Amino acid sequence: MLRLLMYLFLLIALLGGCSREPSRPEFIQDMGHLLSVPQIKRLCEFQQLLLLEHKVHLFVVTLENPARDLDQTALNIFEQRSLGITTGSARGLLLVIDPQAQQARIEVGYDLEHIFTDGFVAGLEYDQMLPFFQQGRIGQGIEALTELLVARLMDQEGGCETEGATAGHLSGGAGARIDISGAPAEKQQKARAAENYPAQSSPLATLERYRDSLAAREKSPELGIYTPETRAFFCNWLVTDAQQQNALKVLEQALPAAEVIIQGELAVIRFPVADRQASPYYLKHSADGWQLDFATMSRTIRFNHRNQWHFSGQSHPYMFAFADWQIDGNGFPHAAE
Repeated sequence: MLRLLMYLFLLIALLGGCSREPSRPEFIQDMGHLLSVPQIKRLCEFQQLLLLEHKVHLFVVTLENPARDLDQTALNIFEQRSLGITTGSARGLLLVIDPQAQQARIEVGYDLEHIFTDGFVAGLEYDQMLPFFQQGRIGQGIEALTELLVARLMDQEGGCETEGATAGHLSGGAGARIDISGAPAEKQQKARAAENYPAQSSPLATLERYRDSLAAREKSPELGIYTPETRAFFCNWLVTDAQQQNALKVLEQALPAAEVIIQGELAVIRFPVADRQASPYYLKHSADGWQLDFATMSRTIRFNHRNQWHFSGQSHPYMFAFADWQIDGNGFPHAAE
């Protein structure tokens, strides 16, 4: 009975916004009951780190009843909660989801408008949020969105001065709203045949072909550059334009410094250990050529709130490529001393 009461207490605390202390900032108000307890926990942990390390207060609200005017509703929530005030400036972000009206709105604080411009936010909503929301994966969509927000912060932060909140307001209505129920026709792409991206004769050539697939926004899980296990993995994995654009940017920046290490039928393409955003790629050799093993990568590589990669496990056949690196207790690699 005591354990049950403790669980109920935790559940109420999480659904109430991750903290019952009024002096601490809230992060989630799930009035629409769209998020699971594990999703709320993960999001809250991420939002707390976002506030601590980037001085950005991201607040997520799901509405129980449809809003008459979602733009005004978002602005009211932003002002009523004084989002961003805990950062010492107007660095607040608000995501409001209206599931019944099938709409979403991102509201941006004054001191973040130079980073999260209206055009960027609108593109993020269509390219990233919309595909998840249309499939009913609200929690996954919000989690994926926060990753791209951090990537944007790390790219754009620093050196741009703003005047902060104006006339006592923390947000001037910057942001964008989308209709979750429909997408522009140009965003809908037909999957190309697998033969357009066949396995290549070298690991690096296969990775370069993967880069081409990202640039073309190819989302088919049946590409020849993937192992059979990877194809099965991607069949249940939603990939968005925004994710592909971010992956392409990281890969293009890292590719000139790529190092290929081969052992028998396995290969690893890794990048300088100091480049924490560029995770290694695993490949297997088959009768068709070298193929990317994203299935194993997904089980053994994770990213923290700064989008820095680390190992989640070292019991896999690709560790031969990291014998000259030191792996700390949290799975982060370091150059051997």
